[in-house]
Amino acid sequence: MSSRYRNILLGGICVLFFFVLGYYLKETQQYALFYREQQQLFLFDWTYISDILRQPGGFSVLMARFLVQFFYSLWSGAIVTSFLLTLTSLLIWLVVRKIGNYWFLLPVCFVPCLFLAVSLLDNCYHYEGVTAYFLMLLFLFVYTALSLGGNKWLRLAIGCMLIVALFYAAGAVALLFAICAFLYDCLMGREKGLLSFLYIALALIVGFVAVQIGSAGLYAYVYTPLGYYETTVAAPFVHYAGWLALPVCLLVAGVVRFFEKWNRYSQIAIGAVVAIVGFVCFLKNYRGNMKPDLNDFYRYEYYTVNKKWDELLKASAIHIRNHNDANYLNLSLAQKGELAGHLFSYPQFGPKSLIYIPKDKTPDVRLAHVLFAMGNMGAAQNVAFNASLSLNGYNPTMLKMVLQVDLMRGAYAVALKYIELLEKTWHYSEWATAQRKFLFDDRAVEQDITLGTGRKDFPDEEAFVLFSSPMDDLYKILDANPADGKAMQYALSYLLLAKDINHVKEFIDEYYGTPGLTTLPVPAEEALIFYYDYYHTLDENYALQHGMTKEQLLSCQSVDLNYCKDHGVTQETIDRFAIFKAAYGRSRQSADALVAYKNTFWYYLLFAQI
Repeated sequence: MSSRYRNILLGGICVLFFFVLGYYLKETQQYALFYREQQQLFLFDWTYISDILRQPGGFSVLMARFLVQFFYSLWSGAIVTSFLLTLTSLLIWLVVRKIGNYWFLLPVCFVPCLFLAVSLLDNCYHYEGVTAYFLMLLFLFVYTALSLGGNKWLRLAIGCMLIVALFYAAGAVALLFAICAFLYDCLMGREKGLLSFLYIALALIVGFVAVQIGSAGLYAYVYTPLGYYETTVAAPFVHYAGWLALPVCLLVAGVVRFFEKWNRYSQIAIGAVVAIVGFVCFLKNYRGNMKPDLNDFYRYEYYTVNKKWDELLKASAIHIRNHNDANYLNLSLAQKGELAGHLFSYPQFGPKSLIYIPKDKTPDVRLAHVLFAMGNMGAAQNVAFNASLSLNGYNPTMLKMVLQVDLMRGAYAVALKYIELLEKTWHYSEWATAQRKFLFDDRAVEQDITLGTGRKDFPDEEAFVLFSSPMDDLYKILDANPADGKAMQYALSYLLLAKDINHVKEFIDEYYGTPGLTTLPVPAEEALIFYYDYYHTLDENYALQHGMTKEQLLSCQSVDLNYCKDHGVTQETIDRFAIFKAAYGRSRQSADALVAYKNTFWYYLLFAQI
């Protein structure tokens, strides 16, 4: 095969790798890559840029954050990452072919980048781990391309300068570069190749100095992939695989060249075995590091940030395994105005299905979204402010939420600071500039649907943080703004999920007919008719023995069918309840016999465990 056709074939393989890897990333990591964009806010601001560049590895960090800012699009995250990994693989090949120019070694050169793709599954692995790896390969390619007339001392001098420059630009990969440069010189039989061991010593010295002067915290951060990993979390071994695979590629090329005196089939077999083993290890590690729960969270967050409520409902309804799934599902129903009406069309696990607050009250974006939808703007701002400080700077969505709440409060000077910050970004600057029209203009705020409703939701006595239960706060919100339909639905749904029919009745007494509750949702109708039936069939002696007074029992029994009809219960619901009672009596409390009523409040009340 001529060199021209061979180059065309190898180029075609690289292009194929780009498309296959890009498709694979889109199918498996598109939402995870999007969430990386939500963990940073790249600012076109010299102070921000210079602060990053002053730290070791700053250029790779800056490069990573610049690229990640475009990951708000699902396609761009996969395309950019696939292109960067393909380009890195090509650089590996350009180095390897100098040791042994064998076309069948090209697949081996893809293996290190495949392990980098596995590393990206872990949200604690920073994207600068990929950009630093790319810069390291670029430096290695430059080093191998310099002939310098065989001047070993000039080669060593340039190699040392590259190590220092690479450490400053990309951090810990400088040691990997030094190891690979040493291996390359030895495998190529360069004059005084063993002197290149000085590169490794220099990389160790540079890292040592960085730790001693306080530029880095631990030696692991300047010598290993831990330099690109979240500092408070232990890194799995898989993050070392991409680093270990690169020297292996160089050694494989050397081994294949050593067997050149043998037949070509032996060489191909060596390359094929290494490539196959590498791809198998990649697939095994990829599957092993896929976390369905976490990937679902990334998907839910993508739909929430982009207000794709139908898609969020469809995705979260597939399998509701925990409170996280249920919170996002009910959030989508609330945003569609269907929460109370369709509450029991999906599995529910009590009030925590609406809003789950961790015991340690750890701030998270899910909780901020739910509180904001509830109209609990004080608590939403508190959680969003804490959640806005993400792994790599600001979370833009949380920052936007804090800005909106400040506009609702009339804290215009504070809101202006956030607007000016967001205006320094690529993707959010237009939205931020559009918020300027609300500054120092109460009328404009009050006329806006979101901001105006939020301003009315603030109670007279506001708790900035979530001190009391969600229901206590919802009562205060509705007292201040009974026209807030989403807050009304959350409050009514909360009582229904708590199986608190007494407070459901009181709630209907208080708010039925107000702008936020002009009609009664079917589950609320079912709760009210059950209330009527329960107290009219309750044995008086049993009630008195369990703490009820005669006056309280008479008060509860004052709710009759006319009362139910006057408060929104339809004749259809009354008739269905009569059929349900008959079926329940025949079933002897067998849930299977009542499967036709699985989407009713009655079924939930009698059989659901909360």
